[in-house]
Amino acid sequence: MKNADMKNLLIWLTSIFKVDVVWVEIDHGQWIKRRRFHPAAKVIVIVCFLFLGVSLRQNFSYVFRVFSGPEPEAPVEMEAYNEIALPHETEEITQDEIADFPGLLPDLYPGPIPAELEVAEDEYWIRIIKDNFTLYLYRGLEMKKSYLIAVGRNPGDKQRVGDHRTPQGIFTVQSIYDSRSWVFDFRDGNGPIRGAYGPWFIRLRTGWRGIGIHGTHDPSSLGTMSSEGCVRMNNYDLQELKQFVSINMTVVIEG
Repeated sequence: MKNADMKNLLIWLTSIFKVDVVWVEIDHGQWIKRRRFHPAAKVIVIVCFLFLGVSLRQNFSYVFRVFSGPEPEAPVEMEAYNEIALPHETEEITQDEIADFPGLLPDLYPGPIPAELEVAEDEYWIRIIKDNFTLYLYRGLEMKKSYLIAVGRNPGDKQRVGDHRTPQGIFTVQSIYDSRSWVFDFRDGNGPIRGAYGPWFIRLRTGWRGIGIHGTHDPSSLGTMSSEGCVRMNNYDLQELKQFVSINMTVVIEG
């Protein structure tokens, strides 16, 4: 670059940050002083403020994550959506608060419990029979409650991710999340639905990512094969069931 070109460039750069002072007559005999900035200087200032804002937001998010702890893995009945969900301690409930089981229709009788299952007399555990669309709450060998549910839209045991089957076997509760703010897009044209998981998401340790027991915004789907692999319940029933649920609780899922 020639010396003349360099000199002109320096003059131009200097002019960007130069503030011109001009007097403007706003009325007869009344003048005010105005500062006039180079248009390029205005653009530079705006860009700097935008960069600073983004940087502060990222740093604040990082600090928030450090102090709030890691976010739980998103559930994948949907293959991975959602929002911040915080684990909650399970509530204690006394024996006197347990309602007596009112009985079952004959065709919903679950049959004998699996022979390989070992439970203590006072231990609560969950049994799910997909063919009956029913979740049973037991204490020891005694059935206490039953609830209508929905299961995976395809029959049989789960074989692969995304096959829309509910896995079968003897599992345990891994974690419990407040899922009221979680969002799920059913890809039905209605967009993301807040509250699609109801008030709680009870994640199960099944060997498959994101399988759990949760509520629903659509109670009409209960009693059907309609989920992508999770077990859906009525929100009111889930609130009641959650009182009995604890981490590492046994959950049996049968065909």
